[in-house]
Amino acid sequence: MRKEAEMTKSGGYLFWGLVAIELFMSFSFLGYVHIEPISITLVYIPVLVAGCVLGAKEAAAVGAVFGLASMWKASAFYVSAGDAIFSPTMSGKPLESAILSVGTRMLFGFIAGLLYRAAEKGRHPLAGVIAVSTFGRTLHTFLVYACMELLFPEAGFGVSNTLDNLRRWDFLPAVLITDAIIVLSYLFCSSDFLQRLLRNVSLMDHEITGEKHRRRSSMIVIALFGLVLIASINVALYFTDRIGMVISRHGVELSEKASYDVLHLQIQFLLGMISLAILVIIAIILYQKNSSYLYYQARLDGLTELMGRNQFFQTGERLLNSMTWEDPEKTGCFIILDVDYFKGINDNYGHPEGDRILKEVSERLRAVFEGKGILGRLGGDEFVVLLHDPMTKEEVEKLMNSLKARLSEIRVQEECITCSIGVIPAEPEYSIDELYRNADRLLYEAKKKGRDRFVLGYRFHG
Repeated sequence: MRKEAEMTKSGGYLFWGLVAIELFMSFSFLGYVHIEPISITLVYIPVLVAGCVLGAKEAAAVGAVFGLASMWKASAFYVSAGDAIFSPTMSGKPLESAILSVGTRMLFGFIAGLLYRAAEKGRHPLAGVIAVSTFGRTLHTFLVYACMELLFPEAGFGVSNTLDNLRRWDFLPAVLITDAIIVLSYLFCSSDFLQRLLRNVSLMDHEITGEKHRRRSSMIVIALFGLVLIASINVALYFTDRIGMVISRHGVELSEKASYDVLHLQIQFLLGMISLAILVIIAIILYQKNSSYLYYQARLDGLTELMGRNQFFQTGERLLNSMTWEDPEKTGCFIILDVDYFKGINDNYGHPEGDRILKEVSERLRAVFEGKGILGRLGGDEFVVLLHDPMTKEEVEKLMNSLKARLSEIRVQEECITCSIGVIPAEPEYSIDELYRNADRLLYEAKKKGRDRFVLGYRFHG
């Protein structure tokens, strides 16, 4: 079900989105229903979603958020005795309450994640996912009651109460809701739409955008979140102040405990507002990065889907400005290559065969260089690469030999394709245009020496 590479690179957006949803459900009627003598919650659902679409570790982390939220909600004077044991400040057993609130929810998420992973490896993954989701509420209830029995025997709850939960009037509706949400999440995360979105965002984050630009974007997001946090705090403080004024005007004197509870509720309101803001910020970021990638993709070379001339030089200049040269023994590289005797291939075998060769060359370039820099086709059989990863001379030579070996796999009739290659170090004082001109001179030197070879720039001669 998972597209591992994309989930690894862009799954952070899904994870933080689920954290925000967890917080929102924890502090709204969507996830928290109070029924005497204890509270019933649907807040375990984001934990199950995380286990299904991300993994056991991520589900445990979302479970920790669930536990911390429940611990905070239990730390008020208006809660029932059954809920008070979840609070370290109310139960009189701080460590035991922390284990009950946070530890059991983390364990629940981790186990659920492992069960989902096992289900996905079965013959019928969707049926397995539904089975785990159906069992999810019972698993959560069992772990909580087992911990209560072990750590808080005086509360009167134990593992046997799990059966009472199965007989509750809300058990079947809750299971159906849970199954529906998990199945929709499973199908959505398996969809081509989300995979394309994650791939586009991942490429913008890790392949196309320079480090300097990424840092700037991160600072903007942090500043935006800071503004949202300040605004939310001001709203909460405003309502707290106005509530105090209303109560005072009506001649009601609040006790110290009542004042604490009012503030406690305002903080819950604040956390709910922040969680919504996080969701909005994540949605805006995903939309903006996906739109930027689609604009970038529209400017790609139509045949090879590499960058065209203008885009390569514009992106390359930005990337060059963001590169750092901390180790004098290592440097980035500008690479230019031509297909040897390409005009003869077109003349003897036709342009469709020449197009096939260009496509296969672009595929080999991606296989060798993707993730290490940006790639472009300037026109005809002329390809360029700007590597941002600092490398030693030996590493560059190894990479060039790997490229030559892959290019030799391309054949026209019985002949292997070869290329002439020029490699120039990406020096900080040179512009992208100057690097291109210098690399081009090395390319022609490779051709003069008999083609099917690479020539390194002066810095690699030592």
